[in-house]
Amino acid sequence: MTALRVVKRLDARPLRAQGIHPVDEVLRDLAALAPGEAYELVTPHVPGPILEKAAAIGVRGTSLETGPGEVVTTFTRG
Repeated sequence: MTALRVVKRLDARPLRAQGIHPVDEVLRDLAALAPGEAYELVTPHVPGPILEKAAAIGVRGTSLETGPGEVVTTFTRG
């Protein structure tokens, strides 16, 4: 198995605290993912709507709670 290379990491918690939802930015970044690349999104909860939208463009996401108020979701293509 080939290790994934994280090409971008976005901590959306400060944005969400300001009332900003980065869904458009995240989806643009996910659309650019190549096989073998990964994108990490840090949120205060599992990003259900983004996971659904990612799946619709062929990108899979796996979420892991890494601490109180911290969920890291790793997205990969294919």
